[in-house]
Amino acid sequence: MLLIGMAGAADASPRHGYYATKTPYQQRQDARTYEPAPRGFKPIFTQLVTRHGSRGLSDADDITFLEQVIATAGPNVTKLGAQLLPALQSLDAANKKLGYGNLSSLGRQEQTDLATRLAHRLPALFEDAVVGGRHVSVLDAGVQRDVDSESEFVTSLENAVPRLSPLVGAPVTDKKLLYFHKSDPDYVKWSKSDPALLAKLKEITYSETSLRTAVKCLNRLFSADFVRQLGQSAVDVVLALYAVYSIEPGLSGEGSWHFERFLPEGVARHFAYVDDADSFYSKGPSFAGTTITFKMAKVLEDDFFKAVTSAANGGTDVARLRFTHAEEILPLAALMHLPGSDQQASATYTYWNNDFRGARVAPMSANIQWDVYRDASGTLLVKMLYNEKETAFQPTCRPYRPGSNFYTFTELKRCYGY
Repeated sequence: MLLIGMAGAADASPRHGYYATKTPYQQRQDARTYEPAPRGFKPIFTQLVTRHGSRGLSDADDITFLEQVIATAGPNVTKLGAQLLPALQSLDAANKKLGYGNLSSLGRQEQTDLATRLAHRLPALFEDAVVGGRHVSVLDAGVQRDVDSESEFVTSLENAVPRLSPLVGAPVTDKKLLYFHKSDPDYVKWSKSDPALLAKLKEITYSETSLRTAVKCLNRLFSADFVRQLGQSAVDVVLALYAVYSIEPGLSGEGSWHFERFLPEGVARHFAYVDDADSFYSKGPSFAGTTITFKMAKVLEDDFFKAVTSAANGGTDVARLRFTHAEEILPLAALMHLPGSDQQASATYTYWNNDFRGARVAPMSANIQWDVYRDASGTLLVKMLYNEKETAFQPTCRPYRPGSNFYTFTELKRCYGY
């Protein structure tokens, strides 16, 4: 499990961690340790797909629900529980000011820094692009937070390479490519109605462990009698509490609410697992032998291969930048058999039998980047960075040299079936 002790701008106290896919972004490898390209190879193209940056809550539903629970509890609220309502009201005010679902200041900084590091990693590529008049293509899913991420990223890239600005194309919204979890009819139907999926998620979410953990948590906030009256709904209350807890680190620039007061570390860990299980089954590797969650990402994988082919054939783009959501990163990682997404579940997914963790696979600003190099003979080499860590392609792919992070494009086409 990736544990991150976040220190917000207004709060230097350590936190528990366990934020699942709401984990703020961290570069996973120092760029100074990247493997250099083999002698004679020069960069000709780069591309990425990135999730939007850290954001506020998608809507006010969890806050409203918790406020209703507190109102119903009345005098059954403990001294600690009495601190929850003002914290929720303050969080609500911060989200309204930001705009529910919109990028936080940290999210904007994540995208700015990501672009700056890209420019610094491939300075010769972008300078050659300026000289040669090659362009940067920019695509988004059409939702405000990915559009804003796109804007922050592009502005940062242009600041790093000022002469590149006239060559950056106008943003294009492509929902088929970058919002397929809403546009693929087979997936939409399956995710809403598949009996096996719904039963498995219910089994995990409302397990005896979940109920026991929820009751233990809520007994600190309300009287034992009131918690007993909640019954199984205690799980729903703590799910809402986990939602506001897990979003807080991404809002470190907007405020500090110390929701870890209300959600002990063991509770946070369990409900991070519940959140990860939902991501695993409904968007990631899923059940053994099934492909419904990730075959829809083929359109995005295809686009990566087409972009390299175009660059090899003299295409005018020096970079292709795509801005999207976790619901696209998760299935793409599973389709490509990336680390943490390469193991489907025969038995029920747990933290003990599977390496999948939302915090590693698709944190805020999660990204997959391919840098493409060519030598005088025309051989193409590709290196992948996953959350800015040099990452091997699927095991059936043979690297250019043993232990290298570079692969010939011919080999990638073979092992991925192109």
